[in-house]
Amino acid sequence: MKSMNFAQLRAFHAVATEGGFTKAARLLNVTQPTCSQEVKALEETFGVTLFDRGNRQVALTETGTALFAVTRRLFAAEQEAMELLAGVRHLDGGTLVVGADGPFHAVPLIARFTRAHPGPTVTLAVGNSRTMLEGLMETRIDVAVLADVPGDSRLYVLPLRRDPVRALVPKAHPLARRRAVALSDLAAERLVLREPGSMTRRLVERALAAAEVTPAAIIEIQSREAVVEAVAAGLGIGFTSAAEFTGDGRLVLLPIAGAEVEMDEYVVCLRERRRLAVVRAFLDLAREAAAPTSDLSGGAMPGSAPATPATAGHAAPAPRRR
Repeated sequence: MKSMNFAQLRAFHAVATEGGFTKAARLLNVTQPTCSQEVKALEETFGVTLFDRGNRQVALTETGTALFAVTRRLFAAEQEAMELLAGVRHLDGGTLVVGADGPFHAVPLIARFTRAHPGPTVTLAVGNSRTMLEGLMETRIDVAVLADVPGDSRLYVLPLRRDPVRALVPKAHPLARRRAVALSDLAAERLVLREPGSMTRRLVERALAAAEVTPAAIIEIQSREAVVEAVAAGLGIGFTSAAEFTGDGRLVLLPIAGAEVEMDEYVVCLRERRRLAVVRAFLDLAREAAAPTSDLSGGAMPGSAPATPATAGHAAPAPRRR
């Protein structure tokens, strides 16, 4: 059986992570030829091709992609082991990558974290829930703040808050004079909705389906900011979490009458990585932040068990259907 050379694996992982040999060599503090030789030796030892090297670009092959998934877990475990053995108590350095499906709930948590722990370098990655969850699973992201969390025993889930979804109405629209918008009012309206992967859109569509209401038309917009501008321009009625609306004189934010449309937010990490010092510190601060906004004592959301180390994350609670 062929033996595994750890230095060769590390060189491969660096190239795959950095997207090139030059950047990988700089990361490893070796020369570029040395880095290339390590990867080539790994390929020759096992008779595989890990990178396509054409057109001055480096791309993972199918085998390389599969190996990269393994080395991500391997070196993440190495990092966790080093912290465990070193008995890290003070966060004087390191990095924390936070993923989020929007900045509104993540940024305040990051601000709390950096005030309490100014040493680590914090990066915020924003994308849809699916992309952020993939980042967690591949250990590219350490912790995420998401509205859409699947039931998965690999995830450690902390309920953060629950906010109502409300209708965004142009100030000149007749509906703006009402105190609330009924779902039946939307049958004659054009709706401005996010892309199909958006949690806000899914919640609104579930409520409309339950009320057997079909809107007159739908315009699809790819960002929250663009939804606000489209509604302000009179293109239709939009929707947003009440916590994410910072105010706009052109718009009126109205409750949705006759339907409980609410969005849950969670702080999520891989269960196996929650012992990392930076992740644990972020979770502790998130738990403190969740307590004043929860509807139950102990920082748990209605319908969820309190997020303690003994119970949190056994199965990630899926957003409730309304």
